[in-house]
Amino acid sequence: MNPRLLAPLVALVLGTLAAVWFVQTYERVPGKERVPASGEARLREFLAAERFAARMGLPGRELRSLVDLDALPAAGVLLMPSRRQAIDPPRVAQLVAWVRSGGHLIAEAELLGVEDPLLGALGVEREAQAPAAKPLVAEVDGRALTVAIRSRMALRTATKAPLQAGGQLVSFPHGKGRVTAATSLDFARNDFIGEHDHAELFWKLVTLAPASSLQVFFRPERLSLWKLLRERALPVLVAGVFLLAFWLWRIAPRFGPLAPDPPPARRRLLDHLRASGRYLWTEGLRGRLALAARDAALRR
Repeated sequence: MNPRLLAPLVALVLGTLAAVWFVQTYERVPGKERVPASGEARLREFLAAERFAARMGLPGRELRSLVDLDALPAAGVLLMPSRRQAIDPPRVAQLVAWVRSGGHLIAEAELLGVEDPLLGALGVEREAQAPAAKPLVAEVDGRALTVAIRSRMALRTATKAPLQAGGQLVSFPHGKGRVTAATSLDFARNDFIGEHDHAELFWKLVTLAPASSLQVFFRPERLSLWKLLRERALPVLVAGVFLLAFWLWRIAPRFGPLAPDPPPARRRLLDHLRASGRYLWTEGLRGRLALAARDAALRR
């Protein structure tokens, strides 16, 4: 066999064996990759819950201002997340009266150390508690539902709550209406409603009392120029910082010992004559220079 063909043939055989081994060892399987929310879902954290309720026949809308809280339907469900310090005491009393007259409030408790006048007026107290190590079980209509609520506090009510899940979720009647309080409403948010029995739990809670519509209190985030630039133009910001630093370094004065002045040099007579000639030329006395040159030529 030609020695020149031996090396390519050996390489081909080894490559074929490696390909066969790879195909026999590995197989292609589908994989799941969590993609962060984008577009409308990033701004509306309960968008999936709203659309789920709409498909189940319960229309919903968002309340984008405090004024919308003044016109709640008599038999409706209000989903209210935390960080609602903008609600003034008169509106808190108005919400309590709305619940007492037949409304259903599903509220998320504020963090420990933050005042929560709404749940306080409804008789719900908060206390510190170690987070649960495993998902909780909530019994709704005789069905055990698994729910994962990760929180370091528990809820206590003055009256006995027929529905509760390890102190993380309590639901009890209040007047003609109903109050459902949870340490976290993550089970109804876009990122977690598809896990465990969260979707079924959300629907069971919404339908605990006859409801005509679902209202979601929308808490718009404050517009931030820095956040917008960080999300949309981070490479441009980094490049701008480097260019600014380079420009400052370029124009910054150099510090160090002063360089000595060069010793004065004695100029020649020809340098003075050239300087005089440039001065007369720039001052428009070209004719005088021409006459002097002509006289010098004639004398020679």
